[in-house]
Amino acid sequence: MNNLVLVYPMAALAALTFIMLTLMLILRVKAVRSRKISPGYFKLNEGEKEPEGLNAVTQAYNNLLELPVLFYTVCGIAIYIDKNIDYFLFVAWVYVALRYIHAFILSTYNHILHRLYVFSLSCVALIAMWLKVILLVS
Repeated sequence: MNNLVLVYPMAALAALTFIMLTLMLILRVKAVRSRKISPGYFKLNEGEKEPEGLNAVTQAYNNLLELPVLFYTVCGIAIYIDKNIDYFLFVAWVYVALRYIHAFILSTYNHILHRLYVFSLSCVALIAMWLKVILLVS
């Protein structure tokens, strides 16, 4: 199997990041236009409280800029190593699916236990990818 197929789950996660960015920007404009928050708040993101829906989407977006950095990194290393690509591809898609579910939960009904379970499973998938990389380069 071509090792570059790992680019597809990476692109899918990047797409989710851009989707959440777009949604966040739309909600920010709506919040300012409806006077739920002043434009000055966004200068340093402090001083006021964001409306709940906007806050949840902002958190979802921010989450996609944190731990997924390790996902992109391990995928890049797996592409370079070019071994066990089927394993990495499967676990990468599991990770991406869980991140989509996590973002959906966080930005909609925001049930903390559901978020915790999905987030934890995504961490297990990411750890599994890193352990496999470590085993392959040892």
